[in-house]
Amino acid sequence: MRFAVAGILAGSALLVAGCGSGGEGATTAAAGGGQDVSISETEFALDPSTVPADQSGTVTFRITNNGKIDHAFEIEGQGIEEETETIKPGETAELSVDLSKDGEYEFYCPVDGHRQMGMKGTLTVGAGGGGGATTEEQEGTTGGGYGYGSG
Repeated sequence: MRFAVAGILAGSALLVAGCGSGGEGATTAAAGGGQDVSISETEFALDPSTVPADQSGTVTFRITNNGKIDHAFEIEGQGIEEETETIKPGETAELSVDLSKDGEYEFYCPVDGHRQMGMKGTLTVGAGGGGGATTEEQEGTTGGGYGYGSG
């Protein structure tokens, strides 16, 4: 009986430790070796807006539209540009991206100027050294891919 109680208490402690917001830029290891990142979209912010990733590899973004209007999600940098379809209010989308190079990647909502209204953030892989384009260079070269207006 004593062992059963100890096992239940230990399991409960692990469960509680796994709950919570995870703080700024929480990433978790995914089954299969990748990393998972949860992003909340609202009018007009992404939470978290700064995300560290310890190492290069596959990152799966789970984006939830907690706002009242349509949003989407796009990530680019280091030769990568991937995006979701439109995410309706209350819905969630997943986007798995192979981020094989260390450095900075920008993520944002490509819908109708939402990026310029603050719906953007940065993911830094590894040491953050990478030699890709800066955010300013990226903003001048992309149209968002949706036809929602210039990026």
